[in-house]
Amino acid sequence: MPLFYRCQYFIVAKQGSNPSMYFYSKAAFIWNTGEASIHSWKKASGYRIDFCQHCGSTVPNPLAQVPYFWVPFGLLEGIEQYQCVADFCLQSSVSPSCPPAIHSYSTPVQSLEQLLKVLQLE
Repeated sequence: MPLFYRCQYFIVAKQGSNPSMYFYSKAAFIWNTGEASIHSWKKASGYRIDFCQHCGSTVPNPLAQVPYFWVPFGLLEGIEQYQCVADFCLQSSVSPSCPPAIHSYSTPVQSLEQLLKVLQLE
C-alpha cells in the first residue's frame, strides 16, 4: 500500500498547499502535458515550490538530494488505496473525513532523512 504524510505546519497552509503529500520515484514520473507552464520559486535555503503559471496551483516538483518528486496528494488518482503513515505539526485533531495516520507528531519533520524513513523509502 503506498504511503503518504500530512503536515499541518502553518507555512504549508500559507502557501496554499494540500497538507497531504506523497513522494513519487523520479524514474517512474512522467509529465503528460503542461510542463512548459510550470514555474519555480526557490529560497536561498534550497526550499523550492513549483506551481502552474496560469492558476497558481502547486504541482509536483523534484527533490534535490533524493530520487523522488514531491507530489501534492490531491493530484493523485485512487487515493483510497493509500495509507497515511504520519501527521506532523499536529496541534489539534484532524478532520474526521481524513483517514487516520499510523503515527502522529506535534512537531515538524526534523529532516528529509527522517521523512524518508517514516515513508519507508530509505
